[in-house]
Order: sequence, then C-alpha cells, then structure tokens
Amino acid sequence: MRIAKMAAKGSLYALILAAAWMTLFLGTTLAAPSAQARSITYDLDIPPQNLRDALQAFAIASQHKLLYSSELVDGKKSPELRGRFTTEQAVKTLLSGTNLSYEVTSDGLLLIRSEGQPSPASSASAANGDSSSGANSSAQEGKKSSSSEFRVAQTNLGSVQNTATVVTPSQSSPSNQNSGLALTEIVVTAQKRQERLIDVPISIDNLNTEELQKRNITSMDDLTMAVPGLAIQSSGAMQRRIFLRGVSNTDGDSPLIGVYLDEADVTTGPYTQLDLRVFDLDRVEVLRGPQGTLYGEGSMGGTIRLITKNPQLDRFTFDSDVAALFTQDGAPSQRIQGVVNVPLVENQLGLRIAGTFDHEGGWMNQPAADVKNFNQQNIADVRIKGLWQPTQQFVVNATALIHRNDGAPNNGEDANGNFTQTLGFTTTPSVTDDFDVYDLTLAYDFGSMRILSTSSYIDQNKDGRNLASEFQLVSPSLPSPQNAIDEDHIVSQVDSSRIFNEELRLSSEGAGPWQWTMGGFYRHAKIAENLAYFFQTLGPPLPQLPYTYPSGTLYKSTSAFVNTSYDVTDQFTLGAGVRYFDDHQTLLVADQKGTFHSVDPRAYAQYKISSDVATYVSAAKGFRSGGFNPGEQNYGPEQVWTYELGTKMFLRGSGLSIDAALYYSNYTDFQTVGLVLLPNGQPVNDTVNVGSARIKGIELALNWRPNDQWDLGFNGNYATSRFYKINAAPTTTEYYVGDPLGLVPKYAYTISAERDFNWIGKASFVRLDYNVHGRETYENRSIGPWFIYQSDVIKMLNAKVGIHVNANLTLSLFAENLLNDRGFADPYGGVGLGSRPRPRTLGLQFGAKFD
Repeated sequence: MRIAKMAAKGSLYALILAAAWMTLFLGTTLAAPSAQARSITYDLDIPPQNLRDALQAFAIASQHKLLYSSELVDGKKSPELRGRFTTEQAVKTLLSGTNLSYEVTSDGLLLIRSEGQPSPASSASAANGDSSSGANSSAQEGKKSSSSEFRVAQTNLGSVQNTATVVTPSQSSPSNQNSGLALTEIVVTAQKRQERLIDVPISIDNLNTEELQKRNITSMDDLTMAVPGLAIQSSGAMQRRIFLRGVSNTDGDSPLIGVYLDEADVTTGPYTQLDLRVFDLDRVEVLRGPQGTLYGEGSMGGTIRLITKNPQLDRFTFDSDVAALFTQDGAPSQRIQGVVNVPLVENQLGLRIAGTFDHEGGWMNQPAADVKNFNQQNIADVRIKGLWQPTQQFVVNATALIHRNDGAPNNGEDANGNFTQTLGFTTTPSVTDDFDVYDLTLAYDFGSMRILSTSSYIDQNKDGRNLASEFQLVSPSLPSPQNAIDEDHIVSQVDSSRIFNEELRLSSEGAGPWQWTMGGFYRHAKIAENLAYFFQTLGPPLPQLPYTYPSGTLYKSTSAFVNTSYDVTDQFTLGAGVRYFDDHQTLLVADQKGTFHSVDPRAYAQYKISSDVATYVSAAKGFRSGGFNPGEQNYGPEQVWTYELGTKMFLRGSGLSIDAALYYSNYTDFQTVGLVLLPNGQPVNDTVNVGSARIKGIELALNWRPNDQWDLGFNGNYATSRFYKINAAPTTTEYYVGDPLGLVPKYAYTISAERDFNWIGKASFVRLDYNVHGRETYENRSIGPWFIYQSDVIKMLNAKVGIHVNANLTLSLFAENLLNDRGFADPYGGVGLGSRPRPRTLGLQFGAKFD
C-alpha cells in the first residue's frame, strides 16, 4: 500500500533508489556461485517417469547444466535409475529406447540432441577458445555466460523457432536430491532473436504450454485474468479491444496493442482483434510498454505474441483432450481439441495439424422472446503448420489458420442473467465471426547472420445482427420527460478486413558482443464497416427504414527499422533502435486522402551483477497512425514515451525468481471526440488530438519453488493516470484536465499455488489461481459531467486437479469462477453493453497422447 501511494503521488525517486539497492543487495548476496566441482560417480534414485522430469532430477543430483529442445523430450519416458552411476552410464540409461544422444562440453554443459544431428562440439569449442566466435567471459565464472552457452548450443537444435530448455542445478548438495529444485531458464524471442528471459530489457509475462493448460486458458480473452495490467474487452464474437499498461482509448481507427502469431503480424482493427485460440502453443509472450521500434504501429501499450509448436520431423505423434463443462444456470459446454504430427520426410519435412471444436453453452435469457441461453458460441478453429528443413541452414514454415464462429454476443445482461432488447423489440442478437490467416516464413542461417522473410494475409469477416445499445443523454436526476434515453437498434453490422503484410529482416547470429537486427515492413490493408440501425431519442417515431453508415479505409504503409546492442563489458550492455513509419491512407467512401509519418526510437542500458541478476533502464516511443473525419480535417498520430527501470533475478539456491519494473509514460496527442466549428460556424463532433496524459505504475512478479513439490506465484501491478492538458474547451471533449484514462483497472494481481504429489502411485497435481481485477471507468464529459460509469471489482478463483493415469492418459477436474462473481467486468453496464464473467462452471477433462 505504501508503494502504491508513492506511485500515485508521483514520488518515484524513492522507489527507484529502493529497486536499485535491492537489485545490488540480492544480486551480490544470493546469486548462484561458480559451478561446483563435479564427482565422477553419483548415487541416484530416479523412478521411471517422463523424460523431462528425469533429466531435471539428474541435473540436480549431478550438478550438470543441461540443455535440450522441449520438442525432443516431450512425450518420451525414462526407465528407473537406481544405484551408483557415472555421467555416461546415467545419461545412456535415461535415453535408452529413444532416438536421442548427448554430449558433455568442456565446461560441463550437457547437450541432448537427436542422434542424426551433427555434434555441436566444434561450435562449443570455438565459443570457449576462439575470439572470433564472440563468446563473452563471465566475470563471475571465468567462462562464457549461460546466455552465450544457450546461443552456441541452440545453433544445432534444429528449427529456428524450436524452444530450448536450459536446466541448471540448484545449490543443494548433490547427494540430497530433494533439497532443492532446478529452475528452468525461460527462452523468449521478444527482440526477434532467441534470448534468456532474464537477458531481455523488457517487462515480459511468459506463459508456457503447461501453465496455459493448468490455468485452463483456451483463448486470448482468458489472458485478462492471467496478466495484470492487460484489459481485453470482448463481447464474445463481435468486438474485441485490447489495452495494456494504462494505454487505452475508444476513439481512433487503429489498435493500441500489437498481436503476432509466430512471425506474422495479425493485428487488425481497433475493435476487431482476432479471436485467437491457444491450443498447441509453445508459449505466449506479453511484452509490456511501447514496442514501436521492432513491432511498429499499433504497439503503443505493448505486444502479445503467440508462439505455436513446430512440426516434429522424426516421429508421428497424436495428442488430444476432451472436456465437458457445466455452467450454473446455463447450458452445458463441450470442447474437443486434438493435434496430429506427421513426419512426411524424416528429419526434413513435417506437418502439424491442431484443431479446436468448442460448443460454449450460453447462460443469458431473453424473457420477451421466450429464449433461454441464447449467447452460445460454436467455434471451429483449425491450424495447419508445415515445416521444411532441407539443410541445417535453411528453414521454411507455412501456416494456415481457419476460424469459424456462429454465436451471439455475451454483453447486455442484467444481474439476473436476462437481456432486454432496445426499443421494445423481441429480436435476439446473433453474430458470425470468420477469419483465415496464411503465413509463409523463410529463414536462412549464414553462420554469422540470418535472413528471414515472412509474408502473411488476413481475411476477416464479422456479421452482427440485432445488436443493441442505449445512452443516457441527460442527467438521470432530471424529471421526465427530459430524462430521455437515446437508443440504437443495429439491424446489421458488417466488418471486414483484408490485410497483407511482408517483413524482411536481417539479424546477427552467435554470441558476440555486438548484436543487431535490421529490416523493412510493408502493409496493404482494406478495413471496412457497414452499419444499418434504427435510432430513437426523446420519443419521436421510428423511421420506416433503418439508417445506414458505410465506411472503409485503404492503408498502404511502409517502415524501416534497426535495433542493436553492444556488450561494453561482460556486465554492461548498451542498446538502441529506431523505426521510420510512413502511412498513406484513403477514405474510400469520400475519396479523402492523407499521409502520416512517425520516427520512433528506443534506448536502454543493462547491468548484470551476475548471469542471473540484471537491472535495466530504458526509454521507448510507441505510436499509432492518424485518420479521417469524413469531408473534414484529418487528425494526426498519437504517441507515448515510456521511461522504465526494471530488475530481473533468477536466484537458483532459493528457488526464487523476481521481476520488477517501475515506469512513467507521457501519452500525447490523444485522439478523442471534440466539438469543432466549421468555417460556416456550424459545430460538429470530430475526432481530434485533444490532449495529453501521464501514466505512472509499478509491476512485480514473484515465483518461488521451495522444493520439487510446490510452485508459488504472485503477479501484480498498480498504475495511476491523469490528463494534464486538454486542447479544447472542457465542455466539448470527453475528458477534463485531472480525469484519469478509462477502460483499464488501477490495480490487478494474481496469486497462484501448485502442489505436485503422488496419489495411488500416480503423478498428480492440484492448482489454485486467485485473480483480482480492479475497477475500470468509462466517461464522456461531452454528454455531461454525470456520464461516468464503472465496472465492478472482479474476484476470480479457479482450481484444477489432475492425475496421470498412465504414460498416455490424464484425467483432470476443474472449476472456473468458483466464487460465482457476476459483477460487470467492464464499465459499459451503464449503456446497456456491460459484460459479466461466465457463471460458476465445473468441468471434467480427459487427455490422451501417443507417440
């Protein structure tokens, strides 16, 4: 609370000093020491289990550092290992019956690879002894850092997008296997190259496959309750808006958060972000703060990256799960998910097909139409991914994503779960949401550099029928008949997007002190909307025909970017980047044209107290393009500058990892509706660049693994915002000076606990996740000072318990919204469009996996 008050008052100096002191103190006192001398033989007691777990247990007992590709070991089993073994005897036993082999480098790094892969010994040797390899010396250990070890080994792990796992031993005694748990070092590609998470000077939330499954995250919408500071306002199939780190706006024609599927930019319109499913993902990365340099326009508040799993080229696999869900006072749901992996040409060509077929039962009723549970959704989502790797240097990925949804929006219900249509109508809302995504990525590794090209195409169509909204035009305190409601009944709303993106990128490879990325980006997009609606205010009769409002914009944008970093010393790194953006737009309905430009730099400095403790400071600019007022003056781009201090700690001996960040953002040229006088003196409401706001915040993530049974976590944020400048008369804009930015909560946090145990001789787990999401506001001062609505504080408790019945089958029971919180999750309840969480839901899930 004390820290929150300080941030609210803007007194960040004390927090900066405290964070720097904590980084220095913990880094020097708790960082892992140099690698201990390793015994020739080890007393081992490792039961038969998943190969991944067995390798981790061996790393703890033997004090070996271990690196492997997750896709190589997933689904494989290991035999019992009991007795006294040398490293060679132990590893050969663990890998028996698989197609895997191993090698121990001169510095003790144990590499697991396919038997057909070439030995990485030469690369590792070069990294240790050849200065041309660019490997750094660690001031702590006298050898290359663990991040350098990863880059060396990763060059021989196959596809450029495979995820490697680095397991390092705890500081516990090798003879006591349960005295500590090896921490898994997380590898991300946030800066468009593979790096340890701790080495990236960006605030990042990373959710891997296991966490997505255990938290029952099935779509991007579910991330709201897993990533503090992230607000995804979704009506189900019709609209989806994403806000992050306090950067929020309902006006403007571009999104504020970028969305990527692997290398493909799949960001669409501000209201129509894709309903992406997370089945068969390797991980989700949420990058907080402006990402304008590497990810371009539309990433003002951050970027969400969904990284899919690659085809495995050496074996056939099948994985599926079936779930039945039962919602209180609602209809049951069924979900079938499956993935099949087919190696078409061994070690060269493979195909991976992942599908989700989801019937989400509704819970909203419409008494006037005698309809129950109408807000169901029927979703079919299929992703086909091909991988061709004719040589170790050349890789081709091709992806097709097909999504179909036939359902109804999830907003507009009252506290009893009932929906009332506007204007006394008895029509029921319905929506179809269809989109296709196609992407082709080619990459070639020249050894010292890599060139990558990614081409993507998005075809999106939304068709909403009988939607509804209502706005209170005058103060509710006024007596009738002035107490009027302005009501819309949308007969149809059709949105379509046709977007082609191309990015060409060249980047450095290897572990040298100088790392760089440069490239260019081209976007050709046509985004259109066609509205047909009835409109009623102050009691006039309805028109015989609905009003229509067509709109559409053609975008042709290009950009060039460069990003680089240099290790001044083994511990101190400087980095910088810049992007130039040029956007040509044409308003199709009025043949109105405009051009918008932006130059967006980034700079940072990072200091590593050890390979496992780092702190950084950064400054970055994000932006989004301008747009049109039909037949009138254009409005310009808006931008945000964010200044950040962060620290990341990976404290192996204690099983604790810490990520913390303080940030200050200056949000200028804010796009919103204001009253503008035309040359003839007539007032009109246009979108204008109306003012500026400040955002201050703090983020903290803790993960503690005290032993190999418990995993405890906390992730939270607190932020305040305030408009300090308005460029128009206060009564003509949506905001006053002193108003906060709306649509994002001031605070949010998640507490999680997971316990692994054996039950009737079977590996089992139980997990609890408790999330609190603070109030959001929605206001429009141009209607009146009373037009301010708030969401409720949402408290979600989810639970899941699972058991591995055998090597191939799993069974789990789960509960979502155990507290049955039915408050408004967004602030649109006051205008008849509020969304509430799905009522308490219980589920049963079966999983099957076969190699």
